[in-house]
Amino acid sequence: MNLRIAVAAGLLAALPVCHAADDKAGDPTYVALSELVARVHRKSNRDFILDPAAAAARVSLAGMDAERIDYPQLLVVLRYNGFVTIGEKAVTILPDTVGRQLPTPILTADDAQLSDETVITRVVQVRNACAAQMVPVLRPLMPQFGHMAAYPPTNTLILVDHADNVRRLVAVIERIDKSAPGKLTCAEFPKSGS
Repeated sequence: MNLRIAVAAGLLAALPVCHAADDKAGDPTYVALSELVARVHRKSNRDFILDPAAAAARVSLAGMDAERIDYPQLLVVLRYNGFVTIGEKAVTILPDTVGRQLPTPILTADDAQLSDETVITRVVQVRNACAAQMVPVLRPLMPQFGHMAAYPPTNTLILVDHADNVRRLVAVIERIDKSAPGKLTCAEFPKSGS
């Protein structure tokens, strides 16, 4: 008897969630990602591979006409709906939660040919400041899926994010590095909170 009550209560609690999902399905500002990708495939002649989570997703177009979306616009739509891409010829679309684990291009300098929406790994050599002390200051400037770490033996930062945000972070890092007091080891820098 108690089991039936628990199951009934669980089903009743789930009703509003199911109803909200149905509302999203009928909302004209949302479109099935698989349909949108098929349209862009026909226009761009690019092949796409959709992760199962991406294949089942509906994405917000915020008033854009799905028929007019081209490949660069698709990348923006994906980014703001929580997806990333990997590859150029066969483009794989995945949830951004796995973005930092993807085999992304590794750069030590900017590559202007990469689009802003490309997920990259950038290695930044810090010369005057302490890279490890930059991490807690700069990490809030990255999205949840992004990654920032310091490698203390070489005073290097490793960044994984979309190219446009990595460019912004590198500009901030360079300004901090230029204004640092000089070539000091991280042990010589004042401790945080001191």
